[in-house]
Amino acid sequence: MLGWVCTYTPEEIFATLGLESCRLYGDDRGEYPKADLEYLPVNFCPLGRACLNEGMGKGNPSLTGVVLTASCHALVHLANAFRYAGERRGKEFFVHLLDLPRTFDGNDAAVRAFASSLRALAGRLSSFYGVAWDEGAFSGALRAHQSVRRLLRELYQLRMGQPENFRAAGLLEIVRAAGRAKKDEFHPVLDGIVNTLKGNENGESRGGGSQAATLLAVLRRRGSPRGPRLLVAGSPLPFAYLDLIEELGGNIAGDDLCQGYRYCLPDVEEGPDPFISLARGYLERVPCPRMLAGRERFSHLLSLARKTGARGIIYHALKFCDSSLYEYPLFREYFAGAGIPVLYLETEYRDAGLEQARTRIQAYLELLGEQAGD
Repeated sequence: MLGWVCTYTPEEIFATLGLESCRLYGDDRGEYPKADLEYLPVNFCPLGRACLNEGMGKGNPSLTGVVLTASCHALVHLANAFRYAGERRGKEFFVHLLDLPRTFDGNDAAVRAFASSLRALAGRLSSFYGVAWDEGAFSGALRAHQSVRRLLRELYQLRMGQPENFRAAGLLEIVRAAGRAKKDEFHPVLDGIVNTLKGNENGESRGGGSQAATLLAVLRRRGSPRGPRLLVAGSPLPFAYLDLIEELGGNIAGDDLCQGYRYCLPDVEEGPDPFISLARGYLERVPCPRMLAGRERFSHLLSLARKTGARGIIYHALKFCDSSLYEYPLFREYFAGAGIPVLYLETEYRDAGLEQARTRIQAYLELLGEQAGD
């Protein structure tokens, strides 16, 4: 079992090689063994620490390796921590740090560079696990992943129309399940969820079995509060904070989270070179905060805010997250110019501090209500 973290990691490569993989999310409630304290400083990205705990904790002995991207300093150091922790297990542990361009701008040089990194990853995986690349298997893996991503995007479209009926944390739970599952097995589950939401108001799944029913149960939001529509952006946000926003009357109509909608975005077209196809598909989507294309990102989010009718944006930054902390001042300035107020939240990727946040979120929602004359 291979673990991975960043959404710029093409899962299709693992599936083509016949390797099982799962995305590491960590525990956003803070309930995990403190294995990270042996390898990482306290003032380190809390998501990185949580993922190390999930990957190397006693409850996950099946993990035989990780693939991380050089998307930030934290993940670079996390790769070293996994390497050292793997050595201490006393058996071989695969660790690969995937090079990722900082910019794209539609140029072929970035695509070729990223394709070369992906080709090197596939070569190392083949050698370490004794498996071979198969073009036919790649075509099947690509179709399966594209199909799941399309269904996830459809689910987001359904939420956009009626955010008051959807629990934001429930939608992210479905995205998390997709990141952990084999795509051909998860497709009927997701298809059942989408079909149920489109055709059966009673919420009984028409396909996908018990897993679809379970995920539908956490997706549905009790009551239909009347409050402002919001977008959520920045670093991955603990589910407890999303529930708090909705408890106070906010309706989350969209997100730009790497553990949410950003996971659904890659659109890969099969070509003669699978690694060029993957590189182009993953790089062509709207960039994340670590990429040198802030204005393009802001323009996309402004368009999304207008499309969803969002009156405000909640920007979340993980403590010690350089990418988010560098981006936020520019983000706030851009949306202030567009007349959209932004609320800044900072957490340690756990549900501590909810009561302090409650007052700020409530005041922010009241401000949005006053501006709209509600």
